[in-house]
Amino acid sequence: MGTFDVEPEVGTIFVAQPLDYEMEQRYELRLVASDGKWENETLVVVQVVNRNDEAPVFSQTEYHSSVMEELTQLPVFILEVSATDPDQEADQTALRYSLHGQGAGGEFTIDEHTGRIYAQRRLDREERPAWRFLVLATDEGGMGLTGFADVLLEVRDINDNSPFFPCPALEVDGCFIGQVPENSPADTSIMEMHAMDLDDPKEGRNAMLTYSIIKNIRNEINLNLFSINATTGTIYTVLRSLDRETEDKYLVVVEARDGGGLSGTGTATIMVSDVNDHPPIFTQRAYTTQMNEDMEVNSEVLVVSATDGDEGENAVVTFSIVGGDEERKFFVETDKVNRRGVIKLKKKVDFEKLHERTFNLTLKAEDADFFSLAYCLVQVEDSNDHAPVFFPQFYESAAMSEDVSVGTIVTQVTASDLDSGQNGRFSYSISKESDPYSQFLVDPSGWVVVAHSLDREKISQHRLMVLATDAGIPPLTGTAIVMVTVLDINDNGPEFEAPYKPVVWENTAAPQVVQMNESSMLLHAIDRDTSANGGPFSIRLLLLTSDATNFNLTDFRNGSAAITALRSFDRERQKEYRLPILMIDSGSPPVSSTNTLTVIIGDRNDHPHLPGHTHIVVYSYEGILPTTVLGQIQSPDLDDWSEKVYRFDGKPTR
Repeated sequence: MGTFDVEPEVGTIFVAQPLDYEMEQRYELRLVASDGKWENETLVVVQVVNRNDEAPVFSQTEYHSSVMEELTQLPVFILEVSATDPDQEADQTALRYSLHGQGAGGEFTIDEHTGRIYAQRRLDREERPAWRFLVLATDEGGMGLTGFADVLLEVRDINDNSPFFPCPALEVDGCFIGQVPENSPADTSIMEMHAMDLDDPKEGRNAMLTYSIIKNIRNEINLNLFSINATTGTIYTVLRSLDRETEDKYLVVVEARDGGGLSGTGTATIMVSDVNDHPPIFTQRAYTTQMNEDMEVNSEVLVVSATDGDEGENAVVTFSIVGGDEERKFFVETDKVNRRGVIKLKKKVDFEKLHERTFNLTLKAEDADFFSLAYCLVQVEDSNDHAPVFFPQFYESAAMSEDVSVGTIVTQVTASDLDSGQNGRFSYSISKESDPYSQFLVDPSGWVVVAHSLDREKISQHRLMVLATDAGIPPLTGTAIVMVTVLDINDNGPEFEAPYKPVVWENTAAPQVVQMNESSMLLHAIDRDTSANGGPFSIRLLLLTSDATNFNLTDFRNGSAAITALRSFDRERQKEYRLPILMIDSGSPPVSSTNTLTVIIGDRNDHPHLPGHTHIVVYSYEGILPTTVLGQIQSPDLDDWSEKVYRFDGKPTR
């Protein structure tokens, strides 16, 4: 198909292909008309009119340029761009230039007529090392079509930044921390000091750094302890002389200098870590302590302690007993936090065993690699843990007469106490309960003697409890029994078996046997002495008073006798009769006693009572009289055993 075409029916010519003024400005067309038989033709000339259909084109699609940073004489010319308008007969002077993108209108401007680009502000490569923006060219005075190109601007470096040491993480001891074990050999790598320079490392020597130590640590002979690799910044030991126990931290000032002479400093904190190079040392070479033998198991005996120049795990100290305790009487608890060893009692000790009075213990303090020894003298002090012991614990003295003289020796007791000192000293005494009448005493030597007269009739056999009490706190006591049998002497006369109070009734015909009590018609005699000094008894009625003449006594020679009343009695004349009765025992020599038997004359109601009169005055308040005793009516009667019954005779008056 050609550029133009025609409609056959009507002859209309139309454009069949796009027209391009820049390719063809004039077309001559030969138009033919035909009816099938006849035809005619004509020439048609088409003039193509130009229009703006081509955008300006830059001489380069991408412009590259560079500019030095930190220039102060502004504006600074950077580069000139140029474009052309491909349209035929286009006015090339009608092109207008503009900037778009990074820094356009701020850091950078362009002359819209010439295409010259300028920097309007001071540039800092460390802030932005390169700029990329678009430059536009628009035809028809800025109102037509637009073409564009990229501009890439590199900011060239100058040495305007000093090196610096960036802090990776601020810690208690500083930014730059390295660790090295103590006693490390020379040239041991400790840490790396890394500095930064914001200048361009590709631009000469602006960012080429060299390291040095400007503040080192010197030892006692003025030699530096540390060195640094000038290129890498690695710090090394110079000598094998680091001792954590002397100094555990060093501060070294490092300088980083660039090729342009600028420098910066950083402080390296070098921590000297511990190695186990010190043994634990007891705070005392020898210890001495005392303990009581009654100390309870698990009780604290002594606390020892040790020091270790190392730290951490290297300074963990364990204590033990390695000698002087063959019977395992003690053990040690280790306090690792405070480096203390607490010696405690594992088994009871006994002061009374000579080999347990002192212990010479060898103590050991050890860490993971080293140990040291110390010695501990434990002196056991006696406690009052033994009561005095009698040997024997039972004594039976020879029988002694009850009339033995005061001061007579009964026996000697002996006791011992296994304790020593004050705990082993003791004194004797006799229990008050076993000697209620204090008839015996014991002297400091254990001699038991008679202290007061004895009386077999009170106590025929003494069971004395002798005490041995020590001087300990609290005191302990041992006991022994001393049996003392008291022999009888005839020191008691016969006496009535019972407190007789016989009754003879008045007006009873004589003779009559006097009944002693409800159970016996006879009077019985007894003797508190033994049978050898007792009966048979001789019993007689002594006719020493007129009362005795009214009675008779018959002695049956078997310790009993009968009393007979010889006449009739009247109680109203005499109420009782006192009879002296002599009784003699069969002891050697015999002992007699006189006992009085009181015979009571029993009353019979053989006398009438006489009328009695009592005058009673009664006061009452408002006629109110509570129930109360008004008085007693007396009725005289010579009989005094009779019981009277009182009643009202006739009606009582109101």
